[in-house]
Amino acid sequence: MKKLAQIRIINGLLGSLAIVGIIANQTSAQSQPEPGPIFAPNVQFNVQRTSGNCPKTVGLWWMGIPYEGGAEHIVVADTPAFANETKLVPSNNKRFVEFVSTLNNQYASCVGKARSQASAFYNVEFKNKKAYFRVDLRNLNVPDSLIVYKTVTAFRPYVRWAIAD
Repeated sequence: MKKLAQIRIINGLLGSLAIVGIIANQTSAQSQPEPGPIFAPNVQFNVQRTSGNCPKTVGLWWMGIPYEGGAEHIVVADTPAFANETKLVPSNNKRFVEFVSTLNNQYASCVGKARSQASAFYNVEFKNKKAYFRVDLRNLNVPDSLIVYKTVTAFRPYVRWAIAD
């Protein structure tokens, strides 16, 4: 009888601990936001206007996926914010890609540039009623980098490039 009482007490304690553990686990899972899609560009480059009416910024979605000895980068330019149509300029160069977009009427007069010192391999130039989005890896000071894939998707320039140490 004494052993039965001890077993019931131990079961009660273990059951209580299990419930507390479940509640704590659910609370910590609820307190951390779940990852989700990014609907707005996560990088903004200011446009340095020379003349005309220009957008204030150019947005990019930029994501890096590291791996041992390097990383793969995906970049998508938000050209529909200021342009109508985007085309890939044909080239066999594995370290440079250019896209040309026809500026919409609001920004057709724009002459200027958008780039960042930290990521100078991305730039946009506005001139002649067009925007030229470029990914230029030729001046990167690394042993190896190359453009793996380039296309226009959802009316936006899409580039995947890799870098290795």
